[in-house]
Amino acid sequence: MIDFNQRNLKIINIIKMMILGIIQARMSSSRLPGKVLLPILEKPVIWHIYERMKFSKKIDMICVSTSTNPKDDKIEEFCKFNNIEIVRGSEDNLVSRHLDAAKKFNADAIIRITADCPFVDPEIIDELIELYENNLDAKYISNIIKRTYPIGLDIEIIPTKVLEEFLPKSENPIYYEYFIGLHMINNQDKFKCVGLELPEQKILRWTIDYKEDYEFVKKIYLLLYQKNKIFVMKDIIEILKKYPEIGKINSMHVKEFSYLKYQREVNG
Repeated sequence: MIDFNQRNLKIINIIKMMILGIIQARMSSSRLPGKVLLPILEKPVIWHIYERMKFSKKIDMICVSTSTNPKDDKIEEFCKFNNIEIVRGSEDNLVSRHLDAAKKFNADAIIRITADCPFVDPEIIDELIELYENNLDAKYISNIIKRTYPIGLDIEIIPTKVLEEFLPKSENPIYYEYFIGLHMINNQDKFKCVGLELPEQKILRWTIDYKEDYEFVKKIYLLLYQKNKIFVMKDIIEILKKYPEIGKINSMHVKEFSYLKYQREVNG
């Protein structure tokens, strides 16, 4: 049973929390170089991700996180032109880079979205933030602890204090490749992980790694995009039921995804 003081303390903590949305992006990609700036309806992929995240009712601020590699100067140019906050840091050490962003904006927790996920769903983001608000002792909150959502709707919430905890050991190359979520999922006896799951697993590929993925995404946007409105997971699923041939565009790559979307090549 939670007493009055405990309940009020929980409410105070929620009120004080600052949630930072981070779009993790880079230009380098062996499969599809420069994919984050590829155009969809005349706007770059990363622009669409940023605009979709703005529909979240619970995110306090959004920034782009990229590296100091000169190749990523184009991402900074894009952000400055569009008045989007950007933080640049280590190309390899994502813990350090994201912690820099969290500290810059005094965030209590970050929401990590990779820039190859053009269908990021603000409704799922808000569900996960609410889950975090009800589990403030959790160290990892995500919808990919058990894979049930379509590939490309991956969302992670990581408290800033957890990034600080991992910083001393973040130079370990294992965290370059798999970041820290996979480590916590595999060690849930040490790290409290909470997440969302769908009633049924949906093996659908909605990320951009190959040119076929890009063609698939453009087709969905052509059918669903409306200015100043948002389409979400259920809308895409309905379109795929109505036009099953669209799902075949990138079906040859459905099983070709990195475990939990953590591979360095995919995530930036």
